Amino acid sequence: MKFTSSAFLFLFFLFILTEVNAKGFDTSSISNHFDGESIDSVKSKDADSTATMVKLNKFNKTMEKVIKYSPLPVVSYSPETDWLFGLTKINSFRIADDQSDTTVQPSQVTALAYLTLNEQYKFAVNVSLMFGKNKYKTKTEVFMFNFPEFFFGIGNETKEEDACLIQYKNISFAQSFSYRVTKRWYIGMKYIYSNYTEVDTTAGEHCVNYENISKNEGVQSGIGVRVARETRDNRFNAQTGSFFFLEYMNVGKWIGSDFAYNILQINYRKYVTPLKWLTIAGEISAEARFGDVPVQSLALMGGDRQMRGIYEGRFRDETMIDGQVELRFPIFWIFGGVVFSGLGEVGPTFKSYTWDGLKWTYGAGLRISVHEETRTNIRFDVGFFQGKALYFFTFAEAF
Repeated sequence: MKFTSSAFLFLFFLFILTEVNAKGFDTSSISNHFDGESIDSVKSKDADSTATMVKLNKFNKTMEKVIKYSPLPVVSYSPETDWLFGLTKINSFRIADDQSDTTVQPSQVTALAYLTLNEQYKFAVNVSLMFGKNKYKTKTEVFMFNFPEFFFGIGNETKEEDACLIQYKNISFAQSFSYRVTKRWYIGMKYIYSNYTEVDTTAGEHCVNYENISKNEGVQSGIGVRVARETRDNRFNAQTGSFFFLEYMNVGKWIGSDFAYNILQINYRKYVTPLKWLTIAGEISAEARFGDVPVQSLALMGGDRQMRGIYEGRFRDETMIDGQVELRFPIFWIFGGVVFSGLGEVGPTFKSYTWDGLKWTYGAGLRISVHEETRTNIRFDVGFFQGKALYFFTFAEAF
């Protein structure tokens, strides 16, 4: 999700107050930097530092309990929505007797509720559970939107000046379940449902590609299979290991859909930590959608997870390939940083791709640790594309 700078500053300040996960640090060599000071003076400063850290740790434990049960407020402004007010919440935990047992993968629940002065709304719940000592995985996603977004047309060369603002309502639901068949491999099934209604341009908007999107109202319902290989040490914030998945979905009238099409997705991620202070993460993915694919369900480039810097849906088509590399490193206390870059392209077929058609994004981000046991972070990223910036403020790593 994207926020204005005022919203970021407000939430950033709130997280600083509530999530100071203070850690002790070695002051034994501090005298090397104070040649003119007495040993007693240095010891006094050491004692003061230790006392401060103890107080911060106590405060942090109290605030962890508060944030565990209390949602965080969100305030932002944009011309499309007017003022937005909402609440957002995340809880990370392990379904195990010992929450510090790192052999058990973490589970996560996120939720948000937004209302705007333009009578728009957005509600979302995402529940991702790992239980039975990593034997079973389930994921539930529920979305209810009445929210505007920009539509640029279809293809890899859409023009920014052709953007028009689209208003629509959508109710969507996705449910998946996977079972571990070997130490590393999972197989599972997935169901998806969405219903786009009241698709229209906002008042005063003229859209040259409006026919492409307005005629695609209706129900989309599909079922599919999924195969995955998991070796990450932490599936929400990995430092070592890899992740691979292959997914096939069939959306058809036989299961209540107004449209009939297929989706094939493949994704691979790799994580290495060659130095204690540096993690290198990489991802490559490809997807193809073929059949009677509604414009809303084409492969969408951009967003807060892939090709950061490009507005989600800025480029869309029946196929897409993209990849990204990210360097992650600690900064100080609970703060960490990242730098990242991505390459990608969309097209009607994979054969239509050209080197000149590749899109390049790059950026950097700040991380704030909010739950050390599960390595859960608050994420603020700034992504750039063609010299323009997009800001993202959300939970968990991009991949």
